[in-house]
Amino acid sequence: MTAAPGARSGPGPLIRALGRAVNSAVASFPWSWRLFRRPVRRFFDSVAAGWDERVRSGSPEYLMPLQAALDRLQARPARILDIGTGTGAAALELVDRYPDAEVMGIDVSSEMVARAGVRAADPSNRVRFLVADIASFEEEEGFDLIAMLNTPPFFDKVVALLRPGGFVVNASSYGARTPFFTPPGLLERGFERRGLRTIAAEQVGLGAYYLAKRG
Repeated sequence: MTAAPGARSGPGPLIRALGRAVNSAVASFPWSWRLFRRPVRRFFDSVAAGWDERVRSGSPEYLMPLQAALDRLQARPARILDIGTGTGAAALELVDRYPDAEVMGIDVSSEMVARAGVRAADPSNRVRFLVADIASFEEEEGFDLIAMLNTPPFFDKVVALLRPGGFVVNASSYGARTPFFTPPGLLERGFERRGLRTIAAEQVGLGAYYLAKRG
């Protein structure tokens, strides 16, 4: 589900407009995701082949906002969830950053998840990739860190899956030019309304991130 531009200048206006419409609807009206889920899944299944080359998902620009947010983290999480993992760029960054953590990446696109599994090739099983929809995803143990790189925020589900003292990161590789971009003010209102405390919301390079903590 990770959407990002394939060039430094960002995505084209049509892709950006469509992504922004979906993102705004889901952020404000979570029930609307059920209307978009199937077409979003079909789209990402159709573009999975060659996705990494197309969006440069391993480039420093792509991961920079996520890395900057992780630099502000006040703890080392033991269990991490990467929502909308796509081909696994963020999840693999999290595994490298926290070698003792258990990392799980989920995505609605089976084609994306298949490529993430091949890309990982992790014999230690510290990272797992699952075909799953965050709207219906359940995990009893919860997570110390939930990361969303270029995805809608899914406020209620994210907070429900977060352990006390846990952190949430919502990052956009290309800031407002990222199709699935949520303005920092909306992120702050949405998460603080649900009991989280904002730690930082900053622009980094071409991107931006929001970081919050559950008390």
